Amino acid sequence: MKIIFKCSYNYTFKYKDDTYNKKMLQEAWHMENYKVAIDIGGTAIKAAVLDEDLSFIDYHKVSTPDNINHLIVDTVYALVERFQKKYNLNPLQVGISSAGVVDEENGIVVYTGPTIPNYNGTNFHHLLAPLNAQVQVFNDVNAALLGELSLHQYEVDNIFCLTLGTGIGGAFYNDTLQLYNGERNRANEIGYLLYNAEENKTFEQRASTSALKSLMLSRAFPYEEDVPKLFELAEQGDTLALSILNQWSQAVAEGIAQIQIIYDPGLILIGGGISSQDQQLLKYITPKIERFLPPQYGHAAIQTTRTQNHASLFGAISKF
Repeated sequence: MKIIFKCSYNYTFKYKDDTYNKKMLQEAWHMENYKVAIDIGGTAIKAAVLDEDLSFIDYHKVSTPDNINHLIVDTVYALVERFQKKYNLNPLQVGISSAGVVDEENGIVVYTGPTIPNYNGTNFHHLLAPLNAQVQVFNDVNAALLGELSLHQYEVDNIFCLTLGTGIGGAFYNDTLQLYNGERNRANEIGYLLYNAEENKTFEQRASTSALKSLMLSRAFPYEEDVPKLFELAEQGDTLALSILNQWSQAVAEGIAQIQIIYDPGLILIGGGISSQDQQLLKYITPKIERFLPPQYGHAAIQTTRTQNHASLFGAISKF
């Protein structure tokens, strides 16, 4: 018996009696299930090809262009096109996680504030149409939460996730309604909370990882912006390290208290690179939350995310 299998990326396999090139046939089927995930952040763009088990087939990380002399859309297009050609992807399914306020239904970045210049109005559906791509676009924290939930189960109906990084972002997930984005896709922009006119600072300008690094420099921390070293020295009882972490974590706790009051979630997850500190991070934040709540008000359990660096990549393709 001769079997001819023509796969969607223009290879024809011929094999006899199910013994010839079966491995190649299996690989061809798996390649048809590859998906491209892109995570656009303020400092870096991560790009990956993932299989149906969320295993990495390929991965690239590049610096985010200034979007003035070099454009983000050009970088994204080049990465996707490269993956498409290298793996003969058909269908081409692309999930994008992006900083900023995102109209997820239409794949448009509608607001980014000062974080990324010239980014408002970026339309990823239009951008990748010449590649005949199926495209889904998510706010980066929404994508991170979807990625977390695709790999881990939590026994609560309402989860709020905040990420601490260059800025601070938020996402809210209800088990029935799923992601909540608000009327104009601007819900959960918690980085803008707690504006103090005297300081001219918002929550994220006091409590992001960038704010922590600025505090380390202003307090003359001897290892400058080395955050892991800060936690290491604090564990050893270093007075300056403890003082810096206590000042910064109080700002984080104040914002979490507002989240508790507004959303009343069953669980609050903290993500971002600093979440890798896990309990060493939480022990500075969690005890301070009640300072900003009414007596006996109570708050949700606080945990760090279990999916570390690549949650947004996983979440970006989770709805295909």
